[in-house]
Amino acid sequence: MPLSKGAYYLEVPGARLGIILCHAYTGSTADVRPQAGLLNRQGYGVLCPLFTGHGTTDIQDILNAGPEIWWQDLQEALAFMKKRYEIVLVFGLSMGGVMAMRALCEADSQLLGGGVFNSPVISRDGLQLENRFMSFARYLAEKRGDLPAYLETEEAVRTAHRQQVADIQAFARGFEDQLASIELPVYIVQSAQDELVDPEAVYDLLEALESAKISFHWCEENTHVITTNRNRSDFEASLLQFIQAFDN
Repeated sequence: MPLSKGAYYLEVPGARLGIILCHAYTGSTADVRPQAGLLNRQGYGVLCPLFTGHGTTDIQDILNAGPEIWWQDLQEALAFMKKRYEIVLVFGLSMGGVMAMRALCEADSQLLGGGVFNSPVISRDGLQLENRFMSFARYLAEKRGDLPAYLETEEAVRTAHRQQVADIQAFARGFEDQLASIELPVYIVQSAQDELVDPEAVYDLLEALESAKISFHWCEENTHVITTNRNRSDFEASLLQFIQAFDN
């Protein structure tokens, strides 16, 4: 199976362990490239798939996709890595973490663990994404010199975005009952200063993962995109420690 367009892959021939890092909603592989480089230097193969519709200059590309398509993207990434590595781990930032956790619900003899970074796997009070999404959509329109035309469609974009967020939440609820059956090691990090996801919701996730071997980390000074925050060294150290346990 070939790599999907836009994927970022760092190969380590002969390595036993391969890692998948999934980016956030509206993000790109740049979200997780710092960790990809760090882990690759430690001798691990790393794949950062690019979810369909992301990484372009047209917000409609994201809106034309959705969680079921992104789930298929991750399944293809898993198949790619399982052909090359004996052990596979999967992690994700925010929406990417929702996809990663779904994968852990369906783990097999090669997928042995993974985790989430500031991810709304369980979200009781909604997600505070709209303002940032709409600002991003306008930025893309300006970047491609198409702002006047975009402004005529802005309210339609807002409506479509709200529906897509609802679809993401419905996707997550669709496997919530399976969380209790996960018995694998699961890494969870939550930023106290998260401006998009309710930080306290992570405790609902911890409670739901009643059979998992959890490594939980609360980062007091970090914000939502912890993967690129300046103060990410403690997060990265804890992630690396979690992953190195699979090498023993």
